[in-house]
Amino acid sequence: MITRIGEIIETLHPVDRAALDTAERQALNAGRLIGELLLEKCAVSEIVLFKALAKQFSLEFITCFDQEISMELIRELPAQAFKQGRCLPLISENDLLRIVSADPLDLDTSLEIASVSNLPVQTVLTTPSELKAAVARLFEGDSVFKQSTGKILKEYERISQQGDDALSLDEIRERTESEPVVKLASLIFDEAIKCRASDIHIEPYEQSAAVRFRVDGMLRQHIEVTRYMYTPLTSRIKILADLDIAEKRIPQDGRIRYSAEGEAFDLRVSTLPTHYGEKTVIRILKHDKTLLSFSNIGMAPVQLEQLSELIEKPQGIVFVTGPTGSGKSSTLFSCLNRIRGKAINITTIENPIEYKLEGINQVQINEKAGVTFAAALRSILRQDPDVILIGEIRDPETAQIAVQSAQTGHLVFSTLHTNDAISAVTRLRDLGIPGFLISSSLIGILAQRLVRVLCPECKREQPMLAETQARWRAIFGKSQPLPRSFSASGCKNCRESGYKGRIGIFELVTVSEDMRSMIADNVTESGLRKYLKETGFVSLVQDGIHKIETGITSPEELLRVVQVEDSMQMRTN
Repeated sequence: MITRIGEIIETLHPVDRAALDTAERQALNAGRLIGELLLEKCAVSEIVLFKALAKQFSLEFITCFDQEISMELIRELPAQAFKQGRCLPLISENDLLRIVSADPLDLDTSLEIASVSNLPVQTVLTTPSELKAAVARLFEGDSVFKQSTGKILKEYERISQQGDDALSLDEIRERTESEPVVKLASLIFDEAIKCRASDIHIEPYEQSAAVRFRVDGMLRQHIEVTRYMYTPLTSRIKILADLDIAEKRIPQDGRIRYSAEGEAFDLRVSTLPTHYGEKTVIRILKHDKTLLSFSNIGMAPVQLEQLSELIEKPQGIVFVTGPTGSGKSSTLFSCLNRIRGKAINITTIENPIEYKLEGINQVQINEKAGVTFAAALRSILRQDPDVILIGEIRDPETAQIAVQSAQTGHLVFSTLHTNDAISAVTRLRDLGIPGFLISSSLIGILAQRLVRVLCPECKREQPMLAETQARWRAIFGKSQPLPRSFSASGCKNCRESGYKGRIGIFELVTVSEDMRSMIADNVTESGLRKYLKETGFVSLVQDGIHKIETGITSPEELLRVVQVEDSMQMRTN
C-alpha cells in the first residue's frame, strides 16, 4: 500500500496535522492535486513536497544536477522532449539511461525515451523550478543552436568518410543535397535571423571553419564546423544562390530568397577565394516596410522636421554621408518611402538593390554590361523623372551629371563616404565640381553613424568608467563636462551583451543663403565649420552626447563609432 503524502511530509517537516487533513479533503472535493494545496495551505516548501513524492514513489531525489546532465545524449536523442522541459538525460552507466523529471507519473516520456534509445529508463525526481532552470540554461540563447549543430555534424560524419579533395563535382553536388548539410544551412540562416544578425560570415581555417554573425555591428563567433562539413556547406549556399560550385578561383555574388516564421528575407551571398578556401559572407535583408518608416529613423524632432522640408522640395541635391554600414541606405529609402505616394516618378540606381519598394523604378548596376552609375543616370534623365536616387557618387562624371540634374528641376538623393556633413563640400570639389555649381544645387547634407542601444532590461545609471573618463577628457578637454551616463551588465534579453539594437546619431546641414554664398566663394572647410558652430549647429558628437544622457547609448559606443580626429576637429574649429 502506498503511504499517504501527508504522512511522509510529517516525517520530513513539522506541519499541522489538521491543516494536512483539510488540504487532502479540499483536493479530493475540488479535483486538484494534493501537492498544490499543500504548498498553498500548509506552507510546505517545493523541495520538501518533491522529496516526499520521491519517497512515495521510491525514486531518487536530486537537486543541482547540472554537472550530471549528459550533453552527448542530448545530441543523440530527440531534442523536443528536453526543450519542452519534461525531462533531461543524465550521465548513465551499465546500459541504463537515467532521466531527471519533475513528474513521477509521466510514464509517456519514459516510454518515448526508452523506445528511441533502446535502453531501460530510470527516472530521478527533482523540483519543477530546478528542472525549468536547467532547461533554460541549456536551450535559451544560442545553446540549442550549438546542440543542434553538434547533432547534425555527427550525423554527417557517419554518412561521409571520404575526403573532400577526392570528390568529383557530381559527388560534391550530391553531398550538398544530403539531409545534414541541408539542415545545417537552414539552421544557420534561422539562428542568424533569430539573433537579428545583419551578416553571416563563414571563414575557413586550416582544419576547420568558423561561422560568425554580425549583430548590432559587432562580429561574434557562434559555431565551428569541421573541414569535412565546410566544403559541402559552402557549396550548398552557392547552389541556393545560383552560383557556380566548380569555380573557386574568382569572387562570386548571388542572392537567395528565404522565408522564416512567415517573413520574407533576401540573403545576399558573396564568396571570396582565400588561402584556406572560399570565405562566404551573407548579408541579411528583411522585407519589412516598418523598417523604412520615416519616424523610425531615430532623429531628434527638430532634425526630422528639417529633413522632411528638404525631401519635399522640387529640386536640389541631398547627400547622406558616413562610412560603410552606417545606415545611409536605410535613411535614403525612408525618405523615398515618405514621398513615394505622391504623383511623381521616382527612379533609383543601385549596386545592389537592397530594399524593394512598390511605385519606384529601381535600376541594378551591371558594369560588365556597361550599365554604370553615369550611363544609367544619363538614360534615366530621358525617362522624365521627378526624383532620382544615386546609390553612390564616386567619380567625376557621375558627380557632374548629378549636380546638373539637380539644377534642371530634379530632386536628387545620393551618398558620399565622408567623416562628417561639411566634408561633403570638399569631396565634391575634389571630384572637380566648381563652387558655384555646388552652391546652386546643394540643399542639404546629413551625416550619420549607428550606435548600439543599451538593453532596456539591464541598463542602470552609473558613473563613467575611469578609463573612459580619461579618454573623454583627452578628446574634449574641459570644454565638455562628463555627461550623465548609463551602462548595462548583460542579461538574457540582450544575450549578455548589454546592448540590443542600434540607433542613428546625426548631424544635418541645411544650406542657407549665407552658406550658399560661402560655398560659391570657395570658403575653406574650416571656415564653413566655424560658420555652422556660430549658427547653433548640432554635430554628430553633440547628438551622441544627448543620447548618452538620455540613457539610449553609452559613452564607450560614441567613442567607438565617431573618430577621435572628428571630435577634436569639432572642438578646436
